[in-house]
Parts: sequence; structure tokens; C-alpha cells
Amino acid sequence: MPEEACPSHNFCSFVKNFFNRKQPETVRETIEDLIEEANINGEEQFSEHEQLLLNNILCLRDKKCSSAMVPRADIVGFPKDGSLVDLAELMITRGHSRIPIYGESLDDIIGIVHVIDLVKCLLKGKTDTKVSDIVTSNVKFVSPSMRVLDLLRDMQLNKVHMAMVIDEYGGIDGLVTIEDLLEEIVGDIEDEYDLEEDPLISCEENGTIIADAKAELSEIKEIANLDLTPQDAEENLEIDTLGGLVFHLAQRIPNRGEIIEGPAGIKFRILEVDPRRIKKIMICPSVEETSEKDNA
Repeated sequence: MPEEACPSHNFCSFVKNFFNRKQPETVRETIEDLIEEANINGEEQFSEHEQLLLNNILCLRDKKCSSAMVPRADIVGFPKDGSLVDLAELMITRGHSRIPIYGESLDDIIGIVHVIDLVKCLLKGKTDTKVSDIVTSNVKFVSPSMRVLDLLRDMQLNKVHMAMVIDEYGGIDGLVTIEDLLEEIVGDIEDEYDLEEDPLISCEENGTIIADAKAELSEIKEIANLDLTPQDAEENLEIDTLGGLVFHLAQRIPNRGEIIEGPAGIKFRILEVDPRRIKKIMICPSVEETSEKDNA
């Protein structure tokens, strides 16, 4: 392959130019300038993946760990009084190698169990061992406002793989792993044990939309060409997800199968829900909306 056509050569040249620059600029300004120069006259000097990495790194400076964490409602925890067999089944079912262990509630995290420690007990036939006996106390508690880069560096130095994000009252707000933090830089990391997930937004032939409650309103607008953003500017600051919108309209957690009336004749049918949150929703656009899409 000719040298000028080799993507790795382009990236190496970028790094070389980065260190050869003598202008009194910050690292951020230098990287931004080089990326801009690399795309002058439409000449792409970096591969799509290289540009993604560089842009993600630039955006990390002010990104908080709250944007990378698993929210409380999605945390998979296990009670300290549970059996090892039940814990093993949970790990297999959910595909996790580490599980946080709690006492009275999820707000009472006592530590983390690693699959290796669990397997050691099971192989020795110690099925009656208490879960609390194999818990490691090497768990970190952090604020949601902590920067991603600071947390990543701290976890690496202290060899901590999982941290619990706490709110201002000391309750558990979410969970973050080193993998979650790295994904903020390199994108999604999937292994052979990651479970297949349904798409967040699915457009059906009959015009309805099946969406996860976590789907952002901006994504629904982009994928399904349906703008659900509240018209009130003040509400816009508070409602970003479909679940948040439906909860706002109903002012409660709706029941499964319930239909919530939305703006402009749109109806939301609750497909999946638990006592704490809405999970999946069917969006039924108004007749006018459907006709406009068909005409388009």
C-alpha cells in the first residue's frame, strides 16, 4: 500500500506534528488546530475511527460521570443474605462478572462480589457460604459531578473496577465501571457475554412506534420523524426521554396497557412497566401525522 494511502501513516504523522509544533498553545488548542488543518480542502487525513477518538477525547474535559453511569433503576444488585447458587444464576442470566451486594436496600452497598471468588466457593462445594463472606470491600463512592477523566485515573491507580455514584443525600444514584468510562472514549465495547438488546426505537409498518422509555426525544425525532418535544421552553430543560415525557403527562407511573393522551392527538400505550419506572411504550401518532408521513 502506498505510504500516502495508509491510514496508520496519517495518524502517525498527526502525532509527529503534534509534538513538533512550537506555538505557545494549550494541548486542546493544538489538537483542534491539527484536526481542522487535516480536513482542509476536503482531504481526509484521518479515518472515521481516528476522528471519533480525537473528538471524544476533546469532549471529555467537562463530561461528568453522571453521563456515563448506569442509572439506579438499571442496577443489578444482590442481597447479602441470598444464596451463592442464586447469585451464580443472576450473574449468568445478566452476563455480569461483578455484582454489588447490599444490606437493607440498594442504598446500603456493603461491597462487590467477583465471579472468580464465587466460582472458587462453588468448586469447593461450599454452597452454604454466606454471600457476605466473599464480598470485597474495594468499592468506591463518588459524586455524579466528578469528571470522567478524573474518575478513570483514580480507578486505574487504585485498581477499582466499579464505583457507586451517590446523590446529595447519600443514596445510590447510579453505578459506573471502568468499561463505562472507556466507552466514553472508544465507543461501545461488546464481548461474547453481552446480551442482545432490542433497538431503542422501532418503526412499525402500521405507523406506530415501539420505543424504550430511555429513548431520547431527539432520537425519536431523528429516526421516526416525530417531534415530541414539549413546546414550553421551561419543560424542555427537564424532559429529555420518552419515559420522562409520559410520566410528566400522567403525573404518575401508569399501569401496563394504559393509554396516555399526548399532544396533537398522539397516544402513548404502556407496554412494559414496573413499580418504579416505565420500560417500553407504543407511540400511536395522530391520523394527521400518519397521513403527512405517507404523503412524504
